[in-house]
Amino acid sequence: MKWEDLLGFAKDEDGNVTVFSVFMLVLILMITGASVDIMRFEAVRTKMQSTLDRAVLAAADLDQQQDPQDVVADYMAKAGLADGLTSDAVVDEGINYRTVTAEGQVELDTIFLHMSGFNQLTAPGISTAEEKISNVEISVVLDVSGSMGGDRIVNMRAAAKEFVDTVIQPADSPGLTTVSLVPYNAVVNIGSTLAPYFTWDEVHDYSHCAIFDDSDFNSVGMDTSSALERLAHFDLYSSSESTTQIANPWCPTGDTSAMVVHSDNATALKAHVDSLQAGGNTAIDMGMKWATALLDDSLADVVGNLAADGIAASGASSRPAAYSDPEAIKFVVVMTDGENTSQYDLEPEYKYGWSDVWIDERGNTNASDDRFSVRVRDLSGTSNDVYFWTRYENSSWSYRYDDDPDGGSSARQMTNAEVFARFGTKGAANKFLYQPYRDGWVSYSVYRDMYYGYESIVNGSSADERLSDICAAARDEGIVIFAIAFEAPTGGQEALQDCASSPSHYFDVEGVEITETFHAIARQINSLRLVQ
Repeated sequence: MKWEDLLGFAKDEDGNVTVFSVFMLVLILMITGASVDIMRFEAVRTKMQSTLDRAVLAAADLDQQQDPQDVVADYMAKAGLADGLTSDAVVDEGINYRTVTAEGQVELDTIFLHMSGFNQLTAPGISTAEEKISNVEISVVLDVSGSMGGDRIVNMRAAAKEFVDTVIQPADSPGLTTVSLVPYNAVVNIGSTLAPYFTWDEVHDYSHCAIFDDSDFNSVGMDTSSALERLAHFDLYSSSESTTQIANPWCPTGDTSAMVVHSDNATALKAHVDSLQAGGNTAIDMGMKWATALLDDSLADVVGNLAADGIAASGASSRPAAYSDPEAIKFVVVMTDGENTSQYDLEPEYKYGWSDVWIDERGNTNASDDRFSVRVRDLSGTSNDVYFWTRYENSSWSYRYDDDPDGGSSARQMTNAEVFARFGTKGAANKFLYQPYRDGWVSYSVYRDMYYGYESIVNGSSADERLSDICAAARDEGIVIFAIAFEAPTGGQEALQDCASSPSHYFDVEGVEITETFHAIARQINSLRLVQ
């Protein structure tokens, strides 16, 4: 070969493309192979971690009697990871808690990465589970509004009772779980048993429902040094003119659908659930306000006194626990089948002070023969006043009106609270003002004002805002909120979705599904918490 031919061959670059292509092909194969190894690694790592999670959850369960280390080892073996544990599980336990920690790793031989010097990949895992039941506080908020009648309240009762049976621990179990029941419709009845443990204003003492300002929903606690503002005792529907007491007060009397505070008595709790009846409007915000307050340590003195008197669980004397207590777990379970509606109270002119009605009790305690008169003209002094005697409504003009009340000096003036505890607003207007209106002694507006003597103090949209505020305040304090929309309309669903701790804490159910849901929530409350 001549020298010129050698130079020509040396200058020929066609072969460089082939060398480069081979190099790129090898590089692509190495990257692809590495991806396969990495995917294999991630699958093994995920299996290792999930198996460890399940293993420590089972091992830390206080109800299981096997050795926790054996439980972890068994889970790993059945998953084909028997050699994956780096050491025996670490167990820390006492009379009312158990914490289990397990670590493991799996060595994965590489298929392709060994060409790059990586012969093995290590898939690690670590998991800790803990169960502590020393201080579990639960408020259950139950809708007992009118729409809950029929099958709905039957299904709700069954669900709530199964919930109680699931979360309340046997007497010999470590720790203490207490449940507070907060039934609600348009109001929350504190009840005659609990009412003496709170400070109230003095407008009346016929029933025990509190009302709150919007600002009260920005925080979970209550100022127990201030008197609770009491809802008026009234019936805005009844038009009966002959009665000794209103039959369906807006706030129930006695312990009808009243709250139960920090109880560990499953039998008593279930009996109370069975006694609940449906009726009235819907105020989810009021239910949540009381439910969260019963978990706030601002009511510690109240609950302590209830425990001392045997009304709350004897072990609840130091509840509600502080939010900083590492062993305190607080839950609210709230359900509704509706959406927030209007809340009512008497107009101030009918809620407070003296009425224009006089009563002659005729020297006995038999309310059925009481006589009434109403002042229809009030001039300076007393000699020019005119009274309508209701017992002569159907008599001649001259006997209907007099310058003294019926009964004379034996008659006494009634407070507004007394009048509306006996007659609905419609009934009172008909009994005392309809005939004077017909006779020209009072105007139609005076008659009508008493007939509609109540006012809306909170409407549905305002209640939604208050509910959102109190739920946010509770979540900020670490209270876990489960929310159940039970055959609820869109408004109720949206309100509870906003209230729940997360989308996974919200449930939309129908029919007997409510029992399954309450049971699932109870099991979740009883379940263990992964803390790492």
